[in-house]
Amino acid sequence: MLIRPAITLTMTGPPLAGAAVRVSGRRVAAIGEGLAPAAGEEVIDLPGCVLLPGLINAHCHLDYTDFKGAIFPGLPFAEWIKRINALKRGRTAGDWLAAIARGFQLLADSGCTAVGNIAAFPEVLPLLPRPPLRTWWCVELIDARARGAADEALATALEFFARRRAWPGGGGLSPHAPYTASAWLYRRALHLARREGLVLTTHVAESSEEQEMFARGRGALFEFFKGMGRDMGDCGQGSVLARLLGNGLLDARCLAVHLNYPQEGDYALLQKTPLPVAHCPRCHAYFGHARFPYERLRAAGCTVSLGTDSLASNEVLDLRAEMRAFRRAYPAVSAAECLRMVTTIPAAQLGMAGELGVIAGGALADLVAFPLPADGDPFQAVITSTAKPALLLVDGQRR
Repeated sequence: MLIRPAITLTMTGPPLAGAAVRVSGRRVAAIGEGLAPAAGEEVIDLPGCVLLPGLINAHCHLDYTDFKGAIFPGLPFAEWIKRINALKRGRTAGDWLAAIARGFQLLADSGCTAVGNIAAFPEVLPLLPRPPLRTWWCVELIDARARGAADEALATALEFFARRRAWPGGGGLSPHAPYTASAWLYRRALHLARREGLVLTTHVAESSEEQEMFARGRGALFEFFKGMGRDMGDCGQGSVLARLLGNGLLDARCLAVHLNYPQEGDYALLQKTPLPVAHCPRCHAYFGHARFPYERLRAAGCTVSLGTDSLASNEVLDLRAEMRAFRRAYPAVSAAECLRMVTTIPAAQLGMAGELGVIAGGALADLVAFPLPADGDPFQAVITSTAKPALLLVDGQRR
């Protein structure tokens, strides 16, 4: 297959005008000017389009695709948790499967080829069909009430991953958050993730209520979990991030989701153990969080990617909308650097540096093309685009 766009963004150098990209099987075979079609080779001409690596959504909850508009924004975080729990009751495995399928379509329609998805319902895993996009299935782990459910989820997850090794993407474990996952569960998940070569991700320091719960032992989230019977002995002891890092419950490869509220002393800790971070700008705005500490996290050595989170706290699953929201908040970040936050940076965070997020010889052929205005910055053109892709390839196959 030979693809001939107007402009190619390799994400490894400046834009290339008039270059062609050859795909052979699952991978990019060559890129450059003067590539002529081989005998019988399919040629895809994309005049007026920009070709780039497929966008990578670092954090999403496809299970919740049908919850769009179901929870009005502006609620306190503890109240939002109560509402999401109520929405989940009574839904069947078929409901979750249908929601996931609809979520995949929304991602594909916006140029996404890979996603780190939090799978909240392990019982659905054996029923999943092969995904249309490259997917890391990060199984959510919770033991706030009892350890048995987490043990069962871990066993189901490991069996699922062993049987789906040929699927594009991979597996992952996600201790949900410090208020729902014990130190034992974090330690167990970290051990298994490193032993099995899985992604490890967790929500941490997401809300001011979480900060109040762990730093001061008070607040709405504290009262909510205390009322549920959770052991609150780990609360009122300062920074939750410091506790996780200090006790060896996270390592430098653990993808920290949100990290909206680090405490002052946490930045020195992050300089020693810089975490990869997934930031979800539109979800951030939905909850009305304080300004995301992007500059300080970057200064501490953390990499920052972008995700959409779920439609329970967002209106779209479109990384272009996330990039637009991010650049409104951080106009000093260039369009090219912002685009790296959905290509090269999440690729590295998922352990796929050089394989995904770039167009280069030998890289996986996950590609997307968008219509390109007649002039202007092609990086910015991708960010401002609202059109469906002119071409979407995953593993060298059209989607």
